[in-house]
Amino acid sequence: MNSWLKPVKTASALNNGFVLLTIISTKGSTPCSNGDKIVFSGSESVFGSIGGGNLEFKALSFAGELLSLNSNGTYLKKYPLGASLGQCCGGYVNVMFESFIQSDATNSWIETVSNLLQDNEDFIVATIVDSNSEIEFSCKKFVYLDGNLSPNIDDKKISSLITKSARDLLLLSDSPTIVQFENQSGALTEVCFEKVLTSEVQPVVVFGAGHISRALMPILINLPIKIYWVDDRAEQFDKYQGDTSQIDIICDDFVQSIPDLPDSSYCLVITYSHQIDFEICEKMITQNNFSYLGMIGSEIKGKKFRDRFHQKNFSEEVINKFICPIGDKQKFLKSPAAIAVTIAMDLINFIEHKRQPESV
Repeated sequence: MNSWLKPVKTASALNNGFVLLTIISTKGSTPCSNGDKIVFSGSESVFGSIGGGNLEFKALSFAGELLSLNSNGTYLKKYPLGASLGQCCGGYVNVMFESFIQSDATNSWIETVSNLLQDNEDFIVATIVDSNSEIEFSCKKFVYLDGNLSPNIDDKKISSLITKSARDLLLLSDSPTIVQFENQSGALTEVCFEKVLTSEVQPVVVFGAGHISRALMPILINLPIKIYWVDDRAEQFDKYQGDTSQIDIICDDFVQSIPDLPDSSYCLVITYSHQIDFEICEKMITQNNFSYLGMIGSEIKGKKFRDRFHQKNFSEEVINKFICPIGDKQKFLKSPAAIAVTIAMDLINFIEHKRQPESV
């Protein structure tokens, strides 16, 4: 979740120029969604996609032009996905381009956002897209949290309007959005609001750090989730060579770690021991505060576990929430990578189903 922030922080720390592309709005059939981002630096994207194809090619070409300038800037461009781009989607997307060429104090928003994400706070990022007035904003990105806008804006009218809009947006499902305001002199100022709801991010717990889990992690870190990875063997985590900046690694006894995990977690049990698998599942079913409990294994293993849960007089309702086996069993493709893909697909379907009511 929000893994775009790591390359942004790296580029800023190294004083490397970069462009942050964000999908602001879409209409009709599009290959991307609101909020999708690309971090572009030099000759390549260091993070993300807005759907590929000619849309992304044109957008990155414009980002490259911005990198050749000697100043920071914020721009909006609308791309119709029709004949002009050689794409048959038929919709259109609005893209916000933010170029960060010169490093200055205004980049403090990066650290602010990073800290809020770490603290699981819900907040709004407001970006001044343009200012046609004589007032020169010392900062073009602002963060709204708990009624406060940071940093302060000298134009009290604009400050009040941005604060009110940010507060209202936290109560709505829409994000991001563009709003026009009149400042104290009557000139129009355009502001983009992006909502970040870390409290609604799906927590995913992976019990076990073996070969299948290690194949799964590079997929999971690119999904909009919060990952908790649990194993009692420290050396297993050392075998994973991928990015761990988006993962909360817990090296502890499996069962003892469970009470500290978030409610409504999507839990995947992939450990090295059938007995440990059972103890984890028994504890999770006893607590009954998970959104999904799945275990790797065979249909026979799943039936044996369910029989034992019945013998312990757990309710049929909670036992039916236990899934085993997880992932689609393939006849030929049985590598850790293939298994990991099918497990990840189950999670993707779960998240998609969960979010569908929000878009109705």
